Amino acid sequence: MISEYFDTRTRINMKLALDRVCRNRPVGEDHCFRRSVAENIIRCALTGRTGIGQLVDAGERAVIRTRSEREPA
Repeated sequence: MISEYFDTRTRINMKLALDRVCRNRPVGEDHCFRRSVAENIIRCALTGRTGIGQLVDAGERAVIRTRSEREPA
């Protein structure tokens, strides 16, 4: 599915961004966590923002959002 929308360079940047965001995090290997980060990275790339920095930023925003959803109000 992803290969239909993105060129090779973008797919590589997306993978690197996912790995950078998840690396060294306690839940970095958790499937649900990685999925949330990946979904945000994909949404970012779909808008045309495909640079590694932009994709990492999108992934970091997902981490912040996920963290706030986990914490009790």
